[in-house]
Amino acid sequence: MSNGNSQGYVYILTNPSFREDWVKIGKSSRPVDVRSKELDNTAVPLPFEIYATLKTVKYNEVEKLVHKSILHTMLYSILTTHEKSIFPRRQI
Repeated sequence: MSNGNSQGYVYILTNPSFREDWVKIGKSSRPVDVRSKELDNTAVPLPFEIYATLKTVKYNEVEKLVHKSILHTMLYSILTTHEKSIFPRRQI
């Protein structure tokens, strides 16, 4: 848990065994290279690659915002792409 003084990291990792548009987003109070090596030991056939990191004292909050932003973007994309099939127009 982050407090006002301790810094941590928000990270985005990729993995060659994932689909190209899949990423792992997370947070850690430890350096991201340490965290990514821990994740390499989890049922993933290839090691993770660090795509991006952000060092901040508000890493818990930032990680939640990143997830929320991505979810919002995905939902918007789905709704606008499939708007006609999800929300058919009615004639009055």
